[in-house]
Amino acid sequence: MATWDRQSGAKIAHVQGKALAEQVSARLARYQPYWRETVRGTGLRAAAVRGLDDLTKIPAVGERDLCPDGDPAGAARLVLQPDESGFALHADDRQFRRAVRQRLISPAAYRRTVDDVTRPVAFHQGGLAIRFPVASTRADLDLVARAGARLWQVLGLTAADVLVSAVGGGGSDLATFALPYAAIGAGAPALHAGPRGAGEALATMPATVVAVRGAAALERMLDAYGDRLPETVSTVLVAGDASGVASLAPGARVLRVWGPGEARWLWGECAPGSGLHTYPDLEIVEALDPATGQPAGSGEVTLTQLGVRGSALVRWRTAAVGALDAAPCPHCGRSVPRVASDVAPAALVTAAEVGGETVALDLRAVAGALAGRADLAGWTVARRPRPEGGAPLVVVRLAAVDAGRAADAALGAHADIVAMAGAGPTQVVLDPAVAGRTSLELP
Repeated sequence: MATWDRQSGAKIAHVQGKALAEQVSARLARYQPYWRETVRGTGLRAAAVRGLDDLTKIPAVGERDLCPDGDPAGAARLVLQPDESGFALHADDRQFRRAVRQRLISPAAYRRTVDDVTRPVAFHQGGLAIRFPVASTRADLDLVARAGARLWQVLGLTAADVLVSAVGGGGSDLATFALPYAAIGAGAPALHAGPRGAGEALATMPATVVAVRGAAALERMLDAYGDRLPETVSTVLVAGDASGVASLAPGARVLRVWGPGEARWLWGECAPGSGLHTYPDLEIVEALDPATGQPAGSGEVTLTQLGVRGSALVRWRTAAVGALDAAPCPHCGRSVPRVASDVAPAALVTAAEVGGETVALDLRAVAGALAGRADLAGWTVARRPRPEGGAPLVVVRLAAVDAGRAADAALGAHADIVAMAGAGPTQVVLDPAVAGRTSLELP
């Protein structure tokens, strides 16, 4: 029997389609407020999502759709909210049989089983322009550990490897949340010392693996420990920008780990530059054109998690931009989709200078505000670095359908951008040369 990472494309599509239909009909449609309030408002019904081919019927959404007024409390609508009476429909067969047996013996034990599946017990911070908590149930944490064990396999690590991690401190993002569960899932010893204690930890732990956020973090670790990493360290995991790390760790493999901030687990490389290996029975990963929302070979990484019961993500636009490759990995032969190793984690949400202030601007929301205007013959949205440094500029160029009413079109477009993105661009420029174009340009 083929393992999770050696399935054929047809088998992957079958498994994903079945799991997607179950996630939508048995969970989202019944128990997620966001689905009930927003997606159903488009006319879509759960019964219309029968398999993978129906995925594109579901609107792709992001944090600004979830929290249009900028209030992170809106993210609570992502969390599945089943009651005890609906548990039989929400649980899988194994969980249901176990709960029924326990209910006959002890109502308290039954309640604990229901809570494992339905009650959020762990949180980490997601979002970019809008920061909000992402909820996980006890059952979700089992999936996180399972995905973590797979990450260990992809990285070429085993239970015999010993991890010292400098990831952590100053908040609970995805890497801080998921890396400990990865070590637990793999059965590997780990000391999550954080950025301040990792150097000292190397003196007491026989580490074979270290985890850092980038070259600066590795330099701090070395300053606290010594001139170079211990000879036992054979692998450096980087939960961030890996540039400059290899020169500080001669002889060690440098592998990137990353995942969208609202996800629950990390993806990793099997070899430097191999691409980040995903887990196709636990998720569906797409690349969408950030301006149009249509599938593309390279574009915005969009995530649908399967079987998750806390903050359930379906066609979640991550604001990360990268290429997606479904061909078998040339390094390890795994047949899982891979996200390019150079994925830019926050390319579509940027700090921008607007009116002399620095704001967080979601470029997808800017493009979305322009896409629906009938008075525009074309438009471009461009992020440009400032020559003197500082926050970049976001420049919108517009071509009006009626040249005589171009100023009105520009004012209306600016008002729509403010309404959808929470702030206007740095500049709105009337430019007839962009007629016929609709594009979001990144440097």
